[in-house]
Amino acid sequence: MAFYFIISIFIALPMTKDYNKLLALIVDDDPVLQLVMEKELGSVGIKSIAVSNGIDAILSLKKNKFDFILMDISMPGQDGLDATRWIREMTGTVNSGIPIFAVTSFASQEHTAEILDAGFNEHLIKPFDLAKVLLTINKYL
Repeated sequence: MAFYFIISIFIALPMTKDYNKLLALIVDDDPVLQLVMEKELGSVGIKSIAVSNGIDAILSLKKNKFDFILMDISMPGQDGLDATRWIREMTGTVNSGIPIFAVTSFASQEHTAEILDAGFNEHLIKPFDLAKVLLTINKYL
């Protein structure tokens, strides 16, 4: 005879901000991960726009005022490292100092150093973790 249990675990999220006023730019070439990030951010009131590469991210930044960016590193076309360098060089624009958080599966110290040197503010490791993202947002906004 087998027994099955269902356990519900509730995690307290760091809700110290009025997230309803925030707009995020999600940059990832995986449409499933885009959807996951949009849904998770939306669950705390953060609105988002998702694009699939660095070029589209830069075009979106020219049209919208975002509060932060969640960006993958490995994408076709322009990758996250080049896109972030370009964003940081957009001096004088409203988005040049925007917090940019790398969301990637790369976890080595060398990758973290390369990511931070490119101009990212933080390096978040996949899988997407809403609690870690909210802690990071609270740190920068």
